[in-house]
Amino acid sequence: MKARLIAFSLLLGSASAWSMSCDNPRSAYDLTYCAALEMVQSDRDLNQQYKNTMSVLSPEQKPLVKKAQIAWLKARDQACAEGSTLLLGCVNEKMASRIELLKSIERECRNAGCDDANLSRVE
Repeated sequence: MKARLIAFSLLLGSASAWSMSCDNPRSAYDLTYCAALEMVQSDRDLNQQYKNTMSVLSPEQKPLVKKAQIAWLKARDQACAEGSTLLLGCVNEKMASRIELLKSIERECRNAGCDDANLSRVE
């Protein structure tokens, strides 16, 4: 009987966890969980966009973007941490902005030619 009660409690707890949606987070835990999921997906998107952008650059331009990307990572990490606490909202905003910048560089380089000043942007 006791084992059934524990199993039932676990089942109810699991069902409520399954019903949580990032479209409608209900608690601080939900918000943090959803922000962490967003960060993981944004990291994948950022890495893919970086590869896409690098693929359209000349060998002379690639080091400029690489250097800017490393500087951006350091700036992001410094801006989005308080001690040992990572500020997920900050990270997500900065990654979304960086993805858009890399997309614009890729478009520009494909269509009109690259502006070296944009390749070195760290924002």
